[in-house]
Amino acid sequence: MEKKTLYKIASIGCLHIFLYLYLIPFIIVPTFGNSGLKMAIAIAIGISMIIIVTIFIEKSNRSNKDEKN
Repeated sequence: MEKKTLYKIASIGCLHIFLYLYLIPFIIVPTFGNSGLKMAIAIAIGISMIIIVTIFIEKSNRSNKDEKN
């Protein structure tokens, strides 16, 4: 794996660790309750999916460039 891909996967992990161990239990749930919890989880999953899609797009672009050369 390339360094960029590893950094992106590590950033997903760090995001989820921060979100589920600190942000949700100590800030979001006491302030916004159950609806805030659902929204925070939806946003975290959305961000993770966007990062994963960019990894696949980069790989497909790289393979297309290799075929042209």
